[in-house]
Amino acid sequence: MPVNDEDTYPIDTVVRFKKTGLFAVIKQKTFLKDGRGFLNYLGVIEGRDPDEQYAIYHEDVELEALPPESNQP
Repeated sequence: MPVNDEDTYPIDTVVRFKKTGLFAVIKQKTFLKDGRGFLNYLGVIEGRDPDEQYAIYHEDVELEALPPESNQP
């Protein structure tokens, strides 16, 4: 599903995977092409190596907690 920039979660947002219930923290966001289109994130996933970042697809997760106001641009 195409997503616009205003639909994205900010960096350091905590999300929950719909299928597994695992939590993840978003560390980067990117679009498939030219800043638009299909959104995915890179983030740290609960229970995995905290030094590794994994692909997180926008349509596969739900918002759990927004980052504190001080972290938002």
